Amino acid sequence: MKLYSTPVDSFWCCTGTGMENHAKYRDSIYFHDGQTLYVNLLIPSKVAWKAHDATLTQTTTFPDEPTTTLRWGLKRPTALTLKLRHPGWSRTATVLVNGKVALRSQTPGLLEVARTWKDGDTVELRLEMRTGVETDPASKDIAAFTYGPLVLAGALGTEGLAPGADIVVNERLYGKYNDGPFTPPTLSGEPASVAARIRPTGKPLEFTVTSAEGGAVRLVPYHRIAHERYATYWRLSGA
Repeated sequence: MKLYSTPVDSFWCCTGTGMENHAKYRDSIYFHDGQTLYVNLLIPSKVAWKAHDATLTQTTTFPDEPTTTLRWGLKRPTALTLKLRHPGWSRTATVLVNGKVALRSQTPGLLEVARTWKDGDTVELRLEMRTGVETDPASKDIAAFTYGPLVLAGALGTEGLAPGADIVVNERLYGKYNDGPFTPPTLSGEPASVAARIRPTGKPLEFTVTSAEGGAVRLVPYHRIAHERYATYWRLSGA
């Protein structure tokens, strides 16, 4: 389980050295050369391209939905090229310009849309997220499950954990915190067959898979796990 420092009595370097990351997320959303603007990441944002008196505003709820919408702001019609990243985790990609399909792709890479843009023109990129699996190169029976680019973690609950049990006063005693006996569920089968059994629950980015014991394991994105036990790597029995 994830452990946390206290508000005033404990603090360690990794709590602070990651703080600058939040200011750096914008570094790689966009790139450009003379006439081409590259859209590399799906992050709500706005970029000003001063050389062309242009702005591009990106609106997205990714990763809740694998789509993004880009809207041009232009002082005059301008011939420019957009190159949109089709990432390897998406089997297909579709680009729409002003609501009409401009191109479709089944090959990851850069999708190019070149035209004379007008103020208010919109571009929508639709990607595809599916469940998948990654295995340990050195041990094929150890697997992690994914949905698009997200790692899914088994949310294993708080049984036997008192409120605040994950607050750490002394990081040198990591192994002493919450070290009571706990038996996690297990998964069985070939990695690909287990991934194929993962089913959505109807809640955003939430899934279930049946354990070897017959119960349901709730799977959610790892970054949404907090204050409970979890598993990201599974040793698959019968793999």
